[in-house]
Amino acid sequence: MTRLAPSSARLPGDYHIHTTFSDGRDSVEDCVRRAVALGLAEVGIADHLAVSEATAWDLASMPATRLGDYVDEVFDVAARHSDITVLLGVEADYLPQYEAELAALLAAHPFQYVVGGVHVLDGFAFDEPEARDDSRWSEPDSLFRANYRTVSTAAQYGRFDVIAHLDYVGLWGHWAGPEIDPEIDAALGAMARCGCAIELNTDRISDPAGVMYPSPDILRRAHARGIPLVISSDAHQAEHVGRFWNEAVAVAREAGYRETLRLSDRTLGQLPGDSGAM
Repeated sequence: MTRLAPSSARLPGDYHIHTTFSDGRDSVEDCVRRAVALGLAEVGIADHLAVSEATAWDLASMPATRLGDYVDEVFDVAARHSDITVLLGVEADYLPQYEAELAALLAAHPFQYVVGGVHVLDGFAFDEPEARDDSRWSEPDSLFRANYRTVSTAAQYGRFDVIAHLDYVGLWGHWAGPEIDPEIDAALGAMARCGCAIELNTDRISDPAGVMYPSPDILRRAHARGIPLVISSDAHQAEHVGRFWNEAVAVAREAGYRETLRLSDRTLGQLPGDSGAM
């Protein structure tokens, strides 16, 4: 596990940004320029990567054949910017049956961090629009249980620096019952043991649920376990980089967090006051 050391207060870096390499609207350069305009000290590009072509979800991901171009583009943009630290990341879709294939892809490229995302549960791409009225939502606890068990396995997989939008399975407005609490605790326990950071995802307007991920309760439980925090926008266009930072800082503070993790050097920096955030 990385040793964490405190540093001075700063605006949190945004490490979950999608570009035209996957399902984003704007270029790497456009997104970096937006981060510079906001005064962020660093920014990370994390386009979608999936290793299978079995679901509609994978069509929004970056083909493996474009990974070389993606790496070159992010490094080229980073070299042109002395005004911000630009990191090469990826949001890798976690599917337990494809662990070996994903490990090979990740090992073949010089990613500076890897975000783990869960978008498919037992073959069910739950965030596809046509999935909203699927009969499986008649028992939402079953899907929430599968989600947190998958998160636990993803953390133990050992290749993710950050687990994204932990309770994203609730995007259609469903809620887990109290019976799922042990599964949530198990997932957070796995993340704590494996050194994964938790993401506070500020994209609260793209989904019908209209919430940040994870819930304030889960964020408080993560803080109690000492799980480090990153705040990220999940931006799919440049103007959404750093979106809702004021609100996110307030949510993080309410959960007990006073620091966020900087991925460039794995140090902790104090959260700014509300007046210093976007």
